[in-house]
Amino acid sequence: MFIYEASAVPSTGSFFINLLPLVLISLVFYFLILRPQQNKVKEHKSMINSIKRGDTVITSGGIIGEVNKVDEANAQFVIEIAPKIEVKVLKSAVSEVSVQANKKNKDKEQNTPKKNDKSKDS
Repeated sequence: MFIYEASAVPSTGSFFINLLPLVLISLVFYFLILRPQQNKVKEHKSMINSIKRGDTVITSGGIIGEVNKVDEANAQFVIEIAPKIEVKVLKSAVSEVSVQANKKNKDKEQNTPKKNDKSKDS
């Protein structure tokens, strides 16, 4: 008898009010997790597409090398990891482009004093 009376009690609140916490959690999940991850994927793709010959790359396995050849058809790079040792690497295996080596070379060029040809007047 008590069970029957308890089930006859109308629910408090509507369906939409009960659904509101689920919607709020979904929005927070989207803006804090999904959207930043999509931006990272987009940046990674643009970074991989901008790699050219001579860039120093780091693979997801930790191999560091200089790009010698870009094979767009097979989505591969040929990187030189030591003198005369080349390895084929998939584009998806590149985790980052190391710009430190390129910056060091540019800094050396800028810091190297240029020789001025000054002729001595006699």
